[in-house]
Amino acid sequence: MSDAQYTTGHVPQTVAKQVRPRKVWDIALSIVLLVFSYAAFLLGALFAVFSVAFIDYCPAPCSATAAVGSQVTVGVVLAIVALVATIVTIVLLVVRRRAWWVAASSLLIIIVGWIVGFAFYAVALQGV
Repeated sequence: MSDAQYTTGHVPQTVAKQVRPRKVWDIALSIVLLVFSYAAFLLGALFAVFSVAFIDYCPAPCSATAAVGSQVTVGVVLAIVALVATIVTIVLLVVRRRAWWVAASSLLIIIVGWIVGFAFYAVALQGV
């Protein structure tokens, strides 16, 4: 008989399922990055609200509707990104996979998203 038919130790049906160890640094880093993501989102939203609040008079070439629309659109999209990133991070932590990269990606997307949103805001104010 071949060696493949014999097992040393456990019968294949009784082998305990291997569980990945929890990485404390991954949990802590993921939480910190998610907190920074939400802080960046809220800070950008605060700036967006103040920038939109003071568009009372917009000279002829500028478009106040486009400026407000750009800020609202970016805010909604980034809120969805933050929510999805939080859910994916939690799921990855529960199944004991590395999750810090999802939280870091969400922070980067939120920062870049607000920069792009304010660029569209500035373009709308210029009337280009």
